[in-house]
Amino acid sequence: MSALLREPAARTGIAGVAYDTAWLAGVSAMSDRRQSRFPTSLRWLAENQLADGSWGSPVRYEHDRILGTLAALAPLAQFGRRDDDRRAVEAGTRYLWQHGHLLGREPVELVGFELLLPTLVERARLAGVAVPPHLDIYHTERERKLQLIPTHALYSPQTTVVHSLEFLGDRADVQRLQQAQGANGSVGNSPAATAFLLSNTDDAKAADYLATCLDWSGGATVPVLHPCETFELLWSAYHLFLGGAPSRELFTLIERAQLHLELSKGGVTLSPTFPIPDADDTAVALLMLHDLGDVVDPTVLKAFESRQGWFVSFPYEPKYPADRRLSGRPALRAVLDRQMAHLAAVRDCAHAARPGRAAARPGPASHRRGAQVARLAAPLSERGWLVGLLRPADGRGNRLRSARADRRPL
Repeated sequence: MSALLREPAARTGIAGVAYDTAWLAGVSAMSDRRQSRFPTSLRWLAENQLADGSWGSPVRYEHDRILGTLAALAPLAQFGRRDDDRRAVEAGTRYLWQHGHLLGREPVELVGFELLLPTLVERARLAGVAVPPHLDIYHTERERKLQLIPTHALYSPQTTVVHSLEFLGDRADVQRLQQAQGANGSVGNSPAATAFLLSNTDDAKAADYLATCLDWSGGATVPVLHPCETFELLWSAYHLFLGGAPSRELFTLIERAQLHLELSKGGVTLSPTFPIPDADDTAVALLMLHDLGDVVDPTVLKAFESRQGWFVSFPYEPKYPADRRLSGRPALRAVLDRQMAHLAAVRDCAHAARPGRAAARPGPASHRRGAQVARLAAPLSERGWLVGLLRPADGRGNRLRSARADRRPL
């Protein structure tokens, strides 16, 4: 049994977010189309608007704030009847006019931004929101992107694009939407995409899935992804491992067996309910199981090798981050061995940087990179991926929890 992480059933998961909650709030009630089917989610939006009038992560990034604000404004303008709702719409609209022009100053876009923004702009305008015209600038890029996606892939649960299927808006083929649905009733384990399905089909399985998401998050808000228990476990364990935690204290025997089962089927997915393996979770599973002394075959990673010789996380990725441009030509076992050697350096560096120890001298570049990687544990704890998994009785968990107690999860 894991000594550092909570029992699986007690892990809190990812915290609720405004974007997906807004899609639930935008579903019309069956008895009265003038009301929201999820009134607690609608009220949550009005009560959780940021001080500047926007919705989104406390860590400011305009691409995120603009999407979150557009998503929240539509249901508040359509269904909101209280003075608080009206004031929230006014403040959110003002934010769009004052900050929309800043999108061009940020270095990168969010995944799928060019597909989502035009839909959100149109959705907000139909609800009566005065969206500034300078936000309506992605139609050409959207059409170009859609031409690259095969029609059958848009409604296939075997492709990652369904996780953001709400981007189809009025262009969705309602008769085919349910083809994208998984066995758990969700569309791509996405509350937003599933709420989009529910608003078009009144599907009972979709409604049950969203009810589960609401129950998981406390009844009013939903996370951006649910469930994603394998992802949460692997990356929380991985960052604890980078900080010096023994791998034997991070996984139960059942969890190890599940990882081996998924590796035998071609790769690890973010959840048993999500049918698409990805290179990131697969690589971390290989590293952790290898450190545990289990026999693993890293050639499973060859399934993620592109024709150009580097690795992608999911199929159909048009852009390849630098950290995945690893040549697939050398033996993958050698790659795994090098990674384990690097992790050893990372752990040494993390130990040296612990409070109460003398500052370490600047080491080689690999050690400095290792220290940067180790510091990723802090933002993960804010997101709830780490703190929500730690046992309450564990001293290390309590220190993390108290240090972050006054910070809202992303």
